[in-house]
Amino acid sequence: MRVGVDRYLHATHTFVPLLEVPRATLLDMDLIQFLQGLEDLLEGKAAEAGLEASVDPAIGLRFTGGPDAYLIEMGVDLLNVLEPLGGVSGERGSDLALYRFVANKRAALAFCAALVDEFAKFPTDPSQVNPGEPA
Repeated sequence: MRVGVDRYLHATHTFVPLLEVPRATLLDMDLIQFLQGLEDLLEGKAAEAGLEASVDPAIGLRFTGGPDAYLIEMGVDLLNVLEPLGGVSGERGSDLALYRFVANKRAALAFCAALVDEFAKFPTDPSQVNPGEPA
């Protein structure tokens, strides 16, 4: 998947890209557990919901708080950004971009819905996946 962080410019009412990770791996179970945790958080049954990819972790995401406002913390490993753009290599986790912001419940629900819609485009039935040409 591709992960992007955009900044909202109030003066022009537009979003400007801040950071884009062209390649990040996320397993179905990581996403399912995050969505279940986020549902529990939004219903007041949990104190936080978090997402960290269990394979090739490039992003981390945590929601806390509620019910009126949620603190959202996002960490992005810049390894997948710095190597292709600047030729700079490093150890996984040594160069992180950290973002922290507050969102209301409506924005958290919209994010969750957009995430579900985006991942719904990918087939989950193995028989419908084109295996490609044999190697």
